[in-house]
Amino acid sequence: MSLSAVAVVGAGPAGLSIAEAVAEADLPVTVVCVTGARRALAARRLERTLKMRVDVGEITEEDAAAIRANVTFSRELSAVADCDLVIESAVGDTLMRRAILATVEGRVSRGSLLASNVDADALPQMAEVLQRKDQFLGLHFAHPASHTPVVEVLPLPETAPGAQFACETFIRWLGKAPVERFETDVQPVLRKRDVAAVG
Repeated sequence: MSLSAVAVVGAGPAGLSIAEAVAEADLPVTVVCVTGARRALAARRLERTLKMRVDVGEITEEDAAAIRANVTFSRELSAVADCDLVIESAVGDTLMRRAILATVEGRVSRGSLLASNVDADALPQMAEVLQRKDQFLGLHFAHPASHTPVVEVLPLPETAPGAQFACETFIRWLGKAPVERFETDVQPVLRKRDVAAVG
């Protein structure tokens, strides 16, 4: 399965950093946030982050422009309809996040993958609301996702092997290593472009 279009539901610091990492890997990413004020805040935060990275010489102006061009902000959950992978990373309690997952499942195609940015302990509870658990797993990013070298890939017993493989390939495309668990505290790297992709 080729993951050519990605959505992140949630525009808080964690969700926005995931979106930045996806956009930097030259993949289009839609950031969904139903609250207008938070959506505007996220757009401003992305601009500040990119400017800071340019100022310290981590990326060029051209890099920043390319990242910016790959990110689309939307207030409608229907914006996920054509995405191959939707990552839930909403700001809120478990009940709200479960409701978001259930709604997203009804908006995407049967072949689309769903993921939640939660740790292994929380994942089964998130999955309870889903009908297609074979297409669901955890993708747990350490914050900030744009600058950390590993991501926990957390399949459930019901997760299809193809779904897990596709997500592991996606994580490698981001220039990160898929791991089963964080063994130690994950330290941010200074320059994302210095993180070698794990083949």
